[in-house]
Order: sequence, then structure tokens, then C-alpha cells
Amino acid sequence: MALRMMIAFTSLPGFVTVVLHGMPTVWRGRHRLLRCWLVFMHAVSPGRKTLEEMARWTPATIMAWRFGRLLKAAYWNVPLIGHWLAQDLLATLLPPTNGILSLFGDGSHADKRGTKNPVAQQGRIRQQHPWFFGLRFVLLMAAWDGYRMPVGFRIIVPKRHAAYRSENAVFREMGGEFVPPHWAKLVIVGGDAAYGSKANMRMVQDRDTADLARRWGFVFAIARPRKTVEDKPLKNLVTQLPRKYYQRTQVSLVTPCPSGKM
Repeated sequence: MALRMMIAFTSLPGFVTVVLHGMPTVWRGRHRLLRCWLVFMHAVSPGRKTLEEMARWTPATIMAWRFGRLLKAAYWNVPLIGHWLAQDLLATLLPPTNGILSLFGDGSHADKRGTKNPVAQQGRIRQQHPWFFGLRFVLLMAAWDGYRMPVGFRIIVPKRHAAYRSENAVFREMGGEFVPPHWAKLVIVGGDAAYGSKANMRMVQDRDTADLARRWGFVFAIARPRKTVEDKPLKNLVTQLPRKYYQRTQVSLVTPCPSGKM
């Protein structure tokens, strides 16, 4: 497909700096300006979103290697930046009429081939999963109506690292630090069987006790080998629902695709 002709920008539009004026002041030197250019070019540049491709549409002083130095800066505070972006977006989008906000934990990994990354690891997440080499991370997702957005992000470092914490510990940290929007009257925290631990449930119960403005609840999947306080397996008390009874729900896009296809 032929890309539409686009003229390179000579200056940063004023509305971009207005939108990002509340960004946390963690940048040094010209990195704040480069950050604004990077966000803006992600939104308007055609083609692939590589640093070299985006630098084609910027002034001569904004080069690809400057973007690379920005992204490789050691003083980045990714949780702080992600928290600010999530809170700003939560205050912008339309709230639901019922005032219910859902929070779900989701762990995954990104395949990487470089062997010198200090937080890269290899192995299997679970016994039935294939082997991988890359970065493990945990996302905290907020969902309501047709919206679904990440509000928390943490990298899981290898066990040999001094700062190693388990996936559930990282999930509890993000859930404890999350600040719900003012319209949320009920927050439901959920996850699959990997997050159905007693410590995660206590975290939600503690937040429900401390938060006087709203209610907190949880819906976690429970593993079949789990036992009750009477030392009885759950599989002897309940029957697993067969997959044929599951229902699949399709959510339409907020903005239709240019081609008219889903």
C-alpha cells in the first residue's frame, strides 16, 4: 500500500506541550522535549514506528540516536510515568453509568534475543508452557464498558537478582498503589488461577476496609488442586464447567477502521 505524502514537521505543535504539561518532572536536559516529540510522532508518523522512520519527519536536530539515548536513560521511572499517563487517561474517558471498575492482573513475556540484558531470563512460566528467553512482566488492566487500558506495569527480574519478587507480590504492589477515579463506586479485582492466592484476597479486603469512598471486591479463578480449610480438595466439592458452555463476547471498536473492516 502506498503511504500518503507527509511533510516533515519543523516545530512541535503547541497543543502537544499543553496536553503533556503535567508530566512528572523526571527528565533531564532536553529529554523532556524529546519525549514530547516521541509521543507526537508515534501518533502522526506513517509506516513503521521505528526510531529511524519517525526521525524522518522531525527537524534536523531531532535525530534517531537522540531518541535512542532518551529510551536508554538509566534514570527512567517507568511506574511513575505509567501511573501519570493512566490517571490522566482515566480522567478523560467517559465513565460508566453503573460506576463499576474492573482491575485484572495479566502476566506475560516478550521474546528477546540479546543475552546481555540484565533482567532477561529463560525458562517456562508453568510446566505446560513452552520455553522462552526474554523479559517477564505483569500488567494491571482497568476495564469498563468498551474500554480496556493498562494502569500498572512491572518487570519481573530473574530469581538470581537481588531485587527479585514473585509475580503475585508485584501484582499486590500495583493493586495497593492504584488510585481509582472519582466515579468508581465499586472496584472488582480479578485474575486467573495464578493470582487466586490468599495474600491477594487479603490485599483487596484491606483496601475495602481503608477506602471509605467505594467498595472493593475480588473475583479470582481457583486452581483445581486447591484445598479448603478442612483439607478437602475443591474438585470433590464442585464440578468444572466444560468449555462448550462458555460464551464469547465481541466488543466493537470505538473508532471504525479506515477500510471498514474489523
